[in-house]
Order: sequence, then C-alpha cells, then structure tokens
Amino acid sequence: MDNPNRTTLLKQPCYGLELSEDGKELFLCRYRKPRWRLRLEDAATDRKKLIESLHSAAEWLAKRQ
Repeated sequence: MDNPNRTTLLKQPCYGLELSEDGKELFLCRYRKPRWRLRLEDAATDRKKLIESLHSAAEWLAKRQ
C-alpha cells in the first residue's frame, strides 16, 4: 500500500540553508548523500564572498582527487 502523504512530484532540494536552534549560526547543508553541514561565519553570509569561498573549496577538492 502506498503512503498517501508521499509525493514523487516534489523532490527534496539538494542544498539548503538552516539556522541553528538558538538562531545564532547559519549552516549550508547538502541533503542528498553524501550529507554534510557547513557552518558559515558572519563574513561568509555576504553572497559574493560565499560564492568565491565555495568556488575555491571546490577547486581545492578537485585537485585532491
């Protein structure tokens, strides 16, 4: 029997932002496997700085493989 509350039309997003329970920290999360959470500092919440830091992190990871 199928779950009537489950939908296959709307899939969970791959990435998202979450706040900590106390609302002081911001996390960038990956919901699909491999799952991870990255804590963002106050300076990193600027959109341009966040994009630059994620690009440099991706380059660093690509060189290590």
